[in-house]
Amino acid sequence: MLKRRIIRVLVPYSRTLFFNDKGKECGVTADNFRQFEIYLNKKYYKKPVSIPFTVAFIPTPRDQLIHHLQQGLGDIAAGNLTATEARLKQVDFVAPKEQGSVSEIVINRTKDPAITNVEQLSGKTIHVRKSSSYFESLQNLNNRLKLEGKSPVLLNIVSDDLEDEDLMEMLNAGVISDIIVDDWKAKMWAQILPGIRVNEQAAMSSGGYIGCAFRKNSPLLAAELNDFYYNYERNLASMPYRLKKYYKKVKELQDPTNSGNTNRYNEIIQLFEKYGDKYDFDPLMLAAMGFQESKLDQSKRSPVGAVGVMQLMPTTGAEMKVGDINITEANIHAGTKYMDQLMTTYFQDAHFDLFNRSLFAFASYNAGPNKIASLRKLAAERGLNPDIWLNNVEIVTSEKVGLETTTYVRNVMKYYYSYKLMLERSKEKSKALTGSVAEKSN
Repeated sequence: MLKRRIIRVLVPYSRTLFFNDKGKECGVTADNFRQFEIYLNKKYYKKPVSIPFTVAFIPTPRDQLIHHLQQGLGDIAAGNLTATEARLKQVDFVAPKEQGSVSEIVINRTKDPAITNVEQLSGKTIHVRKSSSYFESLQNLNNRLKLEGKSPVLLNIVSDDLEDEDLMEMLNAGVISDIIVDDWKAKMWAQILPGIRVNEQAAMSSGGYIGCAFRKNSPLLAAELNDFYYNYERNLASMPYRLKKYYKKVKELQDPTNSGNTNRYNEIIQLFEKYGDKYDFDPLMLAAMGFQESKLDQSKRSPVGAVGVMQLMPTTGAEMKVGDINITEANIHAGTKYMDQLMTTYFQDAHFDLFNRSLFAFASYNAGPNKIASLRKLAAERGLNPDIWLNNVEIVTSEKVGLETTTYVRNVMKYYYSYKLMLERSKEKSKALTGSVAEKSN
């Protein structure tokens, strides 16, 4: 690294840790490593000529951070990583104890009873990413509960596409009920999410330390990171400022599965299924987009004249030639047909799977297909996958367009996962009722 003067930092896309807003890299992790870049350049500057150090951020899915680090695809993995026993077997960490320890605490909804100890989670469902340290802690808790003869915590594994702040927004909206989050992040987001409760007494684990990971047997890099913290960063005392800086970087989510919204969903899901099948879109994705646009309310009209569930402009609706978009079915048909036309017209060279086809359609719907098509080419030039939205074309879009489009797509994605959870709960309830009826008949 001293020769090439480039430090590659693997980081997950996150509105707390790392995001790009119209070319400006933002987030707690981004700010921290820009300071590391300044520190290195001050330390190694030589007259009359000195090639500066550059920190290059490489957006990486959270579940691939350690693996990519081991493969040599980056020099450092950052992103609120706890130095767990399992991770320390794979990589080394700089996680200064002087920063203070971190506790993994239970977060639930304010309308539910407070949780005062983790034993109260016995028999409850916790939504958790399998790649997180929380999953490891929950497994340890379940082993302890088993020895005590108690019911285990039921672990509902969620997509690694969902960051802690996404899950807290879903909790705030009432979509899910209980999660585990690091205490500092929970306190940060609780200030702007009034529906969540931080149960500080219910600590899944405590005394953990957050830091950055790097490959084993890298003593020089370890020395630089330690020197940066102890002799530079700690003296600046800038971390509290950085945390406060991003408190307001959130767009509120609503619950698409509450009773009123669920009724509207149940009334029109068959239309999403009908036209999703016709135009090769996941019906739940279409429903999620409809909720983002209008809360599935056909009577909604925007200030600029967009109509109904899919918020189509009358001229666009007329061009689709499927009927009157003031009628719900024609509106959904026209909106789905329009997105299919965007895909078949502007993305003929793409090899999207069903999930990404939907995400690119939503991005095009929001920002325009020409813009997204050009950003795919730019992503490919940078070595990113032009057929994957998350952590690939999404990164270039946030840089060139800004957060509006990436936030729009991620909100739709969260509504999609909300509908999936709703259907899973419905199936479990039906299964339980069927079993109960069978027992009574016997």
